Amino acid sequence: MFIGSQTFCAFSLAAWCVLLSASTAVAQKKTTSELVAVRITLEEAQAKAVAGKVAELAWLNVDAARYHRQAAQADYFPKIGATFANVHFNKFMGSTFQLFPRGIIFPTLARAVPLLNKDQTVVAVTVAQPVTPLFKVHQAVNIARADERTAKAKAAAATAQVVMNVEKAYFELLIAQRRQTEAEANVEIAERQAQIASAPGTPLGGMAERQAALLKSHKELLTANTRVTELTNSLAALIGLAPDTRLELAAPPPVAETISSAQAARQAIASNPEIVEAEQTLVKARAAHRLSKLEYVPDVAILGGYVYQTAIPALPTDFSFIGVVATFNLFDFGKRERTIKERRTQVHMAEANLELVRAKVAAGAQKTITEVDRTRRILELTRQVASLSRAAMARDQASDPDARAALAKAEAEMFQADLDYRTAYAQLKQAAGEQRADANQ
Repeated sequence: MFIGSQTFCAFSLAAWCVLLSASTAVAQKKTTSELVAVRITLEEAQAKAVAGKVAELAWLNVDAARYHRQAAQADYFPKIGATFANVHFNKFMGSTFQLFPRGIIFPTLARAVPLLNKDQTVVAVTVAQPVTPLFKVHQAVNIARADERTAKAKAAAATAQVVMNVEKAYFELLIAQRRQTEAEANVEIAERQAQIASAPGTPLGGMAERQAALLKSHKELLTANTRVTELTNSLAALIGLAPDTRLELAAPPPVAETISSAQAARQAIASNPEIVEAEQTLVKARAAHRLSKLEYVPDVAILGGYVYQTAIPALPTDFSFIGVVATFNLFDFGKRERTIKERRTQVHMAEANLELVRAKVAAGAQKTITEVDRTRRILELTRQVASLSRAAMARDQASDPDARAALAKAEAEMFQADLDYRTAYAQLKQAAGEQRADANQ
């Protein structure tokens, strides 16, 4: 009696869980069926993400750096200025001179001489062409160009990272969907075994174990459903779709390798974004060092212009002029000397940092090459297993849950291996600078 009551309670609990899971699954299927499915490929998802705000912000930084460089280049050309003034004074702007003293032979004779006119207008147009400051302008342009190149490298790296994030989310959702299919098939298998165990005349020995297996399969299905929902919302957010969008993902084609391992190892030293940034930092440090030395050079400019004026009566109404203006700081208490030493130290620091970055990138490239070879072999093996599972699925009936579970598991492992290989290959391309070249195109 005690064993029978225990078995009955376990069976009742399992049956209640089965009914609850079935009702939940029906509700989920009803909600999902009401949503319009969006079929999308990996390339389309990546294109939508690249057109989003993250990549746009990265390339806006490139635009800002380019405008800054163009503004620095404008200092090569003359500066043309204009001035206009129209002034009225309330008093006579001058002095009165007395020619003869009062009371002598002639009467008093005085003459009013204006220094400035009471009403005056001044119009001036000036042109200034820097001469020696052009050397400073050249170094400023070099610094701005280095910032622009660094911004391009960072923007390309940010775009490549967005592409990698979408690819990872895409494959994780594919894997989760296959795990969901596997969990659904396992639930059918467990329900079938539980029905066989509850048939009249069947021994009660293994009923508790089968009911526990049924409960476990329902838990795994619930976990798989939650995982699919979370990954769907995450991928939809990355590509700019509504969070509740139901996605139908197409299986991505195999990766077309555009770079070999040996070629990647050679290009890593020359085109890696980290090396590009370190090189441009060195360029900026050297330009700043030259700028500090140019503080000893006088600032010389050629100045010319045209003036129309009615302010000073003694001067012509209009005239032109041309000349040379030079300024030089005679003594600054050692500021220039110490600035030169500071900039020279920064050059040495940038050179040392460049060597360290090159060594790190070279070591990382070799490690990535090994990882690409390893993940490629694993991918080939999982593809063979998936092909065998598809053949078994075609041979057996499609409604067989065992065949569906085996195929879903094999495809999940294949997609996981494909994701690992794509991640390693993307890191190899990024180390070799291929991602930056693709983004610039």
